[in-house]
Amino acid sequence: MRFWQNLMTEAGAIPLQELRPGLEMPDSRYLSLQGMQVHYRDVGDPQAPVLILLHGIFSSLHTWNDWTAILSQDFRVISLDSPNFGLTGPHPEGMKRHLYSDFLNAFTDALGIQQCYVAGNSLGGWMTWEFAARYPHKVLKAVLLDSAGYFFIPPSGLLFMGLPLGGWLTARVVPPSGAFNAMLRTTYADPGRLSDEVLNRYYRLWLRPGNRQAGARVLRFIRNRGGFNPRLIRQVKQPVLILWGKQDRWIPPAHTERFIQAMPQAEAILYDDCGHMPMEELPRESAADCRRFLLS
Repeated sequence: MRFWQNLMTEAGAIPLQELRPGLEMPDSRYLSLQGMQVHYRDVGDPQAPVLILLHGIFSSLHTWNDWTAILSQDFRVISLDSPNFGLTGPHPEGMKRHLYSDFLNAFTDALGIQQCYVAGNSLGGWMTWEFAARYPHKVLKAVLLDSAGYFFIPPSGLLFMGLPLGGWLTARVVPPSGAFNAMLRTTYADPGRLSDEVLNRYYRLWLRPGNRQAGARVLRFIRNRGGFNPRLIRQVKQPVLILWGKQDRWIPPAHTERFIQAMPQAEAILYDDCGHMPMEELPRESAADCRRFLLS
């Protein structure tokens, strides 16, 4: 019996009650939705235009801390831990077609948001353009930061997790922080900009119970579909701003051209000396570009 119990136990998982005190923000909130306690922040004038910020894979709302501080002067900025990640954790339905765009529709309904701006990084970019395409009456403008949308080869660690049993096996081995941090450093043009505090935060959230297998289900869903659905990208008719780091080693900067071909109304800005996450690596510059676009 103990053998089977050990086989089903997540190695190294940190209980949620231990994670929350160190990772919640002073203004953290929770929304009961679709069987989850969705962790989010809602900062700024409640009467200001709403800007929703969506993070990438195995990330969290913390990736937007600098943007939130800057842009909450002009917007009501809402950032959230998307289902299957962060303190929100696994979605009860795992992963399925349109899970994220339908979730965002329910999330905005629950907060009484009829229209908003949306910005997303990497996997959050996918959530952004799918939401804009499927719920065009809700999205006024979209900002894509190093967005997923076309086929690319992720880092080997994520490739492994997307294989059958990959997530289960990853959750059964005590995960080395060194290997995880090495993978995370590849998201920056200058890894020296990644503080130990930020690395530790990413690692601890990766160890939230259920997150490894939940993230693996997302990866497997994308892998089994051979990428994403570019037909939906072509259905996005709202104004779009594309921000991309020229030193992105996760998703090729050349994908900006593919997005512009699909959305001729889009404009693109590429940053020198920047990797996969401009909102973390160049927060002031990227936030200023976002602000200009949204207010124009």
